[in-house]
Amino acid sequence: MNRFGTIIIFTLLFSNIIIAQKDVNKNLDKPVLQSSIKVIGKSYGDSIVLRWAPEKPWAWHKLNNIGYKIERIELGEKDNAKKELLTMNPLKPYSLEKFKTVFKPGNNNAAIAAQCLYGKNFETNLRQGQAAIEDRASVSDARYSYTLMVADYDANVGVATALRFTDKNVKKGAKYIYLVMPAGIATQGTIDTGTVVVINNTASPAAKPEISGGQAFDHVCELRWNRNNSENWSGYYIERSDDGKTFSSLNSLPFISSVPDSSLMNRDSSKTRLYSLLQTQHIYIDSLARNYKEYSYRIRGINAFAELSEYSNPVVLIGKDMTAPVAVNILNPLFMGERKMKVIWKKSPIEPDCKGYFITRANNINGPYETLNQQILSPSLNEFTDNNAFAHGGSFYIVVAVDTANNISSSVPAMGIIPDNTAPAIPSGLKGNIEKNGLVHLSWNANKEEDIKGYKVYFANAADHVFTQLTTEPDTTSEFTDSITLKTLTKDIWYKIAAIDYNNNHSAFSTAIRLKKPDIVPPTAPVPTNVIVKNNAVSMDWIKSSSEDVTSYVIYRAEDNNVPLVISNYKHSAGLVSFHFEDSTAKPNTAYVYFAKAIDEDSLYSPASLPVHARINRRMERPAITTLQASYDIKEKNIHLSWQYNETGNYFFILSRSRNNESFKPMRSINKEDKLFYDNTIEQGFVYRYCIQAIWKDEKGNTRLSDPVKVIVTSTH
Repeated sequence: MNRFGTIIIFTLLFSNIIIAQKDVNKNLDKPVLQSSIKVIGKSYGDSIVLRWAPEKPWAWHKLNNIGYKIERIELGEKDNAKKELLTMNPLKPYSLEKFKTVFKPGNNNAAIAAQCLYGKNFETNLRQGQAAIEDRASVSDARYSYTLMVADYDANVGVATALRFTDKNVKKGAKYIYLVMPAGIATQGTIDTGTVVVINNTASPAAKPEISGGQAFDHVCELRWNRNNSENWSGYYIERSDDGKTFSSLNSLPFISSVPDSSLMNRDSSKTRLYSLLQTQHIYIDSLARNYKEYSYRIRGINAFAELSEYSNPVVLIGKDMTAPVAVNILNPLFMGERKMKVIWKKSPIEPDCKGYFITRANNINGPYETLNQQILSPSLNEFTDNNAFAHGGSFYIVVAVDTANNISSSVPAMGIIPDNTAPAIPSGLKGNIEKNGLVHLSWNANKEEDIKGYKVYFANAADHVFTQLTTEPDTTSEFTDSITLKTLTKDIWYKIAAIDYNNNHSAFSTAIRLKKPDIVPPTAPVPTNVIVKNNAVSMDWIKSSSEDVTSYVIYRAEDNNVPLVISNYKHSAGLVSFHFEDSTAKPNTAYVYFAKAIDEDSLYSPASLPVHARINRRMERPAITTLQASYDIKEKNIHLSWQYNETGNYFFILSRSRNNESFKPMRSINKEDKLFYDNTIEQGFVYRYCIQAIWKDEKGNTRLSDPVKVIVTSTH
């Protein structure tokens, strides 16, 4: 709005003046502790006028109390400089009483300044708590912004608010440096001095603004002029003339529009054009009492020195009727025989400026539509007969109402159909093939009927299955490409088609064709069963693969972690459920892993079957332990077991137990260093038997189970 960097837009009601603030600094978390005074100056030959403003709102509040002082440095020849204090007393805003004395009650700018400096009604409707602090900060910033605004618009208000000073003791042609600074020390912040250099020449006339463009609509118009100009106007007065001679002002306060936040474009796309224009131009919208009447507009700017520019060149705008007539209500067209279709409509109301109707037709609801009547129909008519409706399919009609300003409105489409119950012929010549990537290409002979709308394609995985439709809409060509997965158990796919005309009559299905799918699916693996480890061989049965095209099987064996080797091959026999395999070459005490794969007629291998782990164990038995003893400890209520076995080597013990007549079950693994065990899991009234065995980790075998020892657990034991 002005050259001090504060940009605001005015919509706030204050002393019968509408003002609005566009942006207010609400950053309370990081208070601004540094500011400066921005100064501009202008020479008039007999005087120099200074205008200034603190850069930050908090500095403005401080300086209203501290005041300003102004120093001048006159630059003479040979860099001689003469410094002089121009303000004997600090410049401070007028008191409220002085405002009332100096300014008349009708001075709105003075009223705004006084209200900003001393008014209390800014503090109404504040929120509570932390929000109230933010609201007060916004109010403080608003007072600052409004004061700078009215100081631009009224020179006397600029003086009254301590933001303007006139130096009358100047020499023509002299060069001066002016320093505007705080008259005292600002607490809790630093305010830098503002400086400006002015050469006192005769004041140059202010450049006038120019309206860059305008556009008129229905009872409203839009004026535009560039935001960027050499004068940097603080506001504008807009005037209008009804006769091109006498102009009257449209705004009592200078008009200004702020640059919108660019993020608004993303938030409201409907106003994108407006926001985009406001980036570089001011926009003023005015209402027009009459259309088709010339209105002349001109503007003049006001700068920070309260100077009014010359008027811009006038721009003439003419509003025009842009309101479309009410659309007609079209009824269902009536078939009148042969290819005649009667279109009927109703219109209410029929506006005084309604010029008439055009009838349009298309063979598709989405068009394109052609106009059937070259001469506009009278507004009093409500029907039209089309003598050349489409013989096949629907004829879609739209009635277009036109007014004298050539504004139009269109009815909704209405469809008329010439009856047709004859189905197309059955399509012939259906053929196709399937690629290895799963693409299916179908083609057939095109039907010869004129009203063929297209074809529907159907498929099934077997000839006796229900065929499913592939096409969502009739395909207009006689070719079709389908994409299928080849990783299925079915080897074939079936297709057939039907023809459809524009009246939605369907032909009978074509003869179905069978297409064989390329085989890329490996067969399923055989399943091992009945594994038996003998003393000198490993035998097992293999349940055959469920795939129909299997031709043979291969059996692999791996020893330890070595690479598996093929050790046997079998041909597939369709009449057998399984086949038997026996490995007589297996070595004792060696771990083997067996698995098998199926091979189909396309030489595809199945995944490996489940592995079979086998080992022929040939181990010698060692003598049983004969030292196992057991006794019941009635005090501890447990059975104390002990034994002696002092063989050297790598082994451990397995202790087994039987209760009453149950079979023996291993109950504990015990390290070879331990020769004692306490069974605390017993109950009274039961007979417990124990036996022990040494398990060796070598090939010489384990000990046989020891003879059992028996303990009867009773309460009197």
